[in-house]
Amino acid sequence: MALALAFTACGGDGAYRTERPLVHITLDEYRIVPQSISVKRGRLKLVVRNTGRLTHNLVVQEEDGPAGEPVEIPGGRVATMQPGQSGAPIKVNLRAGDYRIVCTIANHDDLGQFGTLEVR
Repeated sequence: MALALAFTACGGDGAYRTERPLVHITLDEYRIVPQSISVKRGRLKLVVRNTGRLTHNLVVQEEDGPAGEPVEIPGGRVATMQPGQSGAPIKVNLRAGDYRIVCTIANHDDLGQFGTLEVR
């Protein structure tokens, strides 16, 4: 988590920017750290850990699906994790665009557990 927090401030807009195809993400009550991520297009691996007291998951969604609603990216989901657990890494191949990262359990998204993934 400290590594993710250390890089959160990179860039003028507060987004975590990396050229590497690997991003470590932590989840807790009701945050995703880093919340704003900017990466190169292509293959990406997300390693996710639940540091909270509740169960959490992580889903990568295209912001504007066919019906104007977010749509889950194939292979872009970490199953529900218990406190202290890490999920199986998400491995996706993303084209340029804007994506959401979100916990889909109950109302966690409404409580602020979401973020953005910019692929450039």
